[in-house]
Amino acid sequence: MQEDKGAPEADQDFARFIKQVRTDAKVSQKKLSEGLMCSSQYARVEKGQRSVCKDMRDCLLGRMGISSDLYENLLNIEDYAAWEQQRDILGAVEQKEFQRAQELLVAYEQQKGKGIKNKMKQQFCLVMRAEIMRQQGAEQREIDGCYEKAVRLTVPKVESLCVAQKLLSIQEVNMVLEYEFYHKGADFLEKCKELMVFVENSLYDDLSKAKIYPKIVWYYLREIYSEQGGPLINLREDLEVCSRAIGLLRDTGRAYFLVELLEMRVRIAGDIEKDAKERIPIQDREKLRAEDRESNQECNQGSIKMLDLLKRLYAEYEVPLYMQDCVYLYRQRWVFYVGDVLRIRRKMFGMTQEELCGDDCSVKSLRRTEKMEKNMQHEALGILLRKLGLSREFQKARLASGDREGLALMEAITSCRNNRELERVGTILNKMKEQIVSEIPENRQYIMEAQASLDWMTGKITDEEFVTREEKALGCTLKVKNLYDMDKVYLTEMEMLCIRQVIQMLPEVERKKCIDFMLRIFDAYEKKNALSDCIVMYEFAILGVICELGNLKEYQQSTNLAQKVLRETLKCRRIWGIDGYLYEIVWNENKTMTEVLQQCITLSHFCKQTFYEDFYYEKLYQS
Repeated sequence: MQEDKGAPEADQDFARFIKQVRTDAKVSQKKLSEGLMCSSQYARVEKGQRSVCKDMRDCLLGRMGISSDLYENLLNIEDYAAWEQQRDILGAVEQKEFQRAQELLVAYEQQKGKGIKNKMKQQFCLVMRAEIMRQQGAEQREIDGCYEKAVRLTVPKVESLCVAQKLLSIQEVNMVLEYEFYHKGADFLEKCKELMVFVENSLYDDLSKAKIYPKIVWYYLREIYSEQGGPLINLREDLEVCSRAIGLLRDTGRAYFLVELLEMRVRIAGDIEKDAKERIPIQDREKLRAEDRESNQECNQGSIKMLDLLKRLYAEYEVPLYMQDCVYLYRQRWVFYVGDVLRIRRKMFGMTQEELCGDDCSVKSLRRTEKMEKNMQHEALGILLRKLGLSREFQKARLASGDREGLALMEAITSCRNNRELERVGTILNKMKEQIVSEIPENRQYIMEAQASLDWMTGKITDEEFVTREEKALGCTLKVKNLYDMDKVYLTEMEMLCIRQVIQMLPEVERKKCIDFMLRIFDAYEKKNALSDCIVMYEFAILGVICELGNLKEYQQSTNLAQKVLRETLKCRRIWGIDGYLYEIVWNENKTMTEVLQQCITLSHFCKQTFYEDFYYEKLYQS
């Protein structure tokens, strides 16, 4: 795809969104685009006159602090092919198939690519080569050379970098961190501190921070506590930094460098206790210990419990205990080729190509797009997507909102629903109703589903009314017959949510059909070894299936499924939901639940899931 296509080919929705986000944050075009492209090129992007590849869109969003994990992605031919190749490379690196990874990298590099698109590809390839060399035990200077080349592509003056004056994506921050580590200057610890402050004060959402801040903290503390490190004179400061990183992981339900940081926190807490005994005068020791004992003991006990549980789970499910690479920074979730979506969705609606096109585009154009032969003009593509109940945005969240606040409200509702903070859900939902455009089908669907769930959880409607309202919400974007009989479907995250919500309310025969339908969807991902690509929806949808299979006395199938999902969750370094799988497994096996309930309490407490923590405590008292 040529880089400069003009307005009809440019992604108008992305242009509007990035402009609004940048303007709201009071960031100049020059600052956002620095190192990526010249200001005049970027100005054309915001005007919708210049298209950029997905990697560049993600980098721009990343510099503005927005995690790409929030989005579903519909890609054109070139972007989808690049994503597939990157996914295969990431998988090979993760599985330590280094020869295969090298071969895939060579093939990827040899594909044609121009300008700023090629720059992003070069950077990705250099980082992956550095990872391969590191895991194969290459010399430090070789690895350093790779990271230096990579970071200079978009951060040219890295040796004299003042990060406080920059906008960087988390991938760029990672490259700067690795460059400084392998350069191993005398000021490495100060550089780590600068990066920590940069992330703390950045525009990043919490999920973006959780991906990089714990790694910086781990590199910093590892250096201090290594054999070559300096004297341990700032123990309480180190403990506070470590706890902040762990707190961020707790808030986001992630486990990036969590084991490493928990071990470090236990070690530092022990050193504080030892330091108090050795350095503090006897007359002051009891007072200090009284002040520190409670917080230190709680910190240590909670850390040790969580650490022991994670070590047992990682060993049982054969997942590496420690973080091995930076693959997680580049993983993309919920990605589809737009031509496949058109074809699958069209058949779901029972439409021919001629019926879908009408007077809006040529059948030849649609046919070539479905066959992955040529990209369709964006304007026509948007119209066809709308006809199929889909947003014309090609990078979209569950909510069609053009500002950060809308996305933040959506995340807040999800968190509050999980914790059953129902009054707060109602308040946020009312605020959202005033802010978003309800004429957009996806937004209307989101509001209808959220309101139905709230009314059901507060007891305002019956189960039957809940099912009716969820089906009505689903109908905002998806009106098809015999959905559960279809073998191949494309569903948005919101549509999947509506279906998952009603599964427990359905009559037994229909419930079984729905369960089989959900399993077929994810079986297709498993056959491609791609469950990690849809991990968010896989966790959410299948937990309901696991529970209902148990209710239907299909205990072995329920247990096997719970174990499969649990392994994928651990591999993706996620911790929300683990308690649910453990509980369902032991419930299916009809074993004594005391030990598992205690584990579930540890997990739900760590993840600040107060509703589930109370639930497990109640079950524990009853057992």
